[in-house]
Amino acid sequence: MPRWMPVYEDDMTHWLWDNAQRYQWWLEIRFRAAKTPGMRYVGDTNIRIRVTCGEWPVTIAYLGTRWHADERAVVSFLEALEEDGLITRRKSGLITVISVCGFEKYCFNMANDGTNTTCHNSGIEPQMLPQDNMADEEPIGTPIETQDETANQTQDRTLAYLDKRKNIKELFIESKRAHEEEFLEKLKKSDIALTEMAKSLHCDVADLIPLADDFSNATISTEDWHSTFSAFKKHFLNWARLRLKTTKNEIPTKNQPERGYNPNAGRRRGPITPDCGLIED
Repeated sequence: MPRWMPVYEDDMTHWLWDNAQRYQWWLEIRFRAAKTPGMRYVGDTNIRIRVTCGEWPVTIAYLGTRWHADERAVVSFLEALEEDGLITRRKSGLITVISVCGFEKYCFNMANDGTNTTCHNSGIEPQMLPQDNMADEEPIGTPIETQDETANQTQDRTLAYLDKRKNIKELFIESKRAHEEEFLEKLKKSDIALTEMAKSLHCDVADLIPLADDFSNATISTEDWHSTFSAFKKHFLNWARLRLKTTKNEIPTKNQPERGYNPNAGRRRGPITPDCGLIED
């Protein structure tokens, strides 16, 4: 029996729609969620776990490998979905069970005979889809819209949709930017964390403050968000180590002699001999 899932027009106003990769991840979560309760394998392991309708058991490492993404990006994406009310999560060791909220509206099993069956325990009875009907006759007295009116209405709806999508995206980015700035201030006020990082990087604590500002600006500009303060510190430590190493390896070449060239070679002379014509001091 072929199965299908609807994609609603409301998705176009959601912040996920602007990022094709993130939206593809969201679609895979919906597609792979269990349609019926039972036992499911966890990712690509041999571990089996019992799930209910709308759940998908995985590991973060499996999602990172499958989506070709860093595990930090995967966790941040799942947290964003959870904050938006699209999913809930429960953890059991390294296993994360993702549950799609309101899964009933996505779960349709379409048979070739037109029968529409929803997932179990959804409380919705199977319905028959309407067959091809005869062309509906237009009621008498219904005004016929001109092409200009239709075009204007379509343009108005498009502009409203674009404004709404822009506002949603700006709110999401502002929230993430506020988190990054909060992590930065927390790091600056943590003498213990800065001291440990300075020891690890073999530098002074004073050298880390400007690096932390540069790191925060770089991550905000690239929208490389961090889900927790620990993830922020770990990323900054690796970033600072690479930056310090690059700076240390940069040797200024200006005003340096060319390779193999000795500036005193032309003025070198041998020992003074009695018959050389030079007077020894």
